[in-house]
Amino acid sequence: MKRTSSLAIRTASAALTAALLALSATACSGSGAPKPRSGGPVWAEGQGAAEAVGFMRVQTPAGATEMKGAVQHGFQDTTYLLSFAASTGDAEAFVADLRPEEALRANTPRDSTTYTTITPWSHLGLPEPETQQKVRTTSVCPPCIKDERRSAVQSITIFVQDIGDGRARVYLKAF
Repeated sequence: MKRTSSLAIRTASAALTAALLALSATACSGSGAPKPRSGGPVWAEGQGAAEAVGFMRVQTPAGATEMKGAVQHGFQDTTYLLSFAASTGDAEAFVADLRPEEALRANTPRDSTTYTTITPWSHLGLPEPETQQKVRTTSVCPPCIKDERRSAVQSITIFVQDIGDGRARVYLKAF
């Protein structure tokens, strides 16, 4: 009798476990059918330069032109892009205000025909700064340098391209 009772308990326990697993699987998906997963990062419609400026808490130079921006929602982070053209002096002062850990350094351009990494700047109609001539780059980690102005920003990658006639294009990518 003890043997039958033990077998019955194990059978009931296995049935209960299977039922609970089935319930938990359908409870997470709502309808029981798996929900489609997005194929990757998504550009936020109607969000651009103003949102990027607000997130990075920057003040672009008064003479800045060709201002472009975008917001991309990814799986883990939201990325903010901002680009503008300004006088070389204004661009240098702007970058200095970001307090980068290292000075701008020359960027060796990559071949644009074989450059296969993610190309977010093309979304704004701009070439990727890594593929351009006369580009310098640096980065800043606002929390690392205790920049309370930008406490919500984890990182800003900075590119400055000399576009001639005493002007520069600034590219900022932040998350």
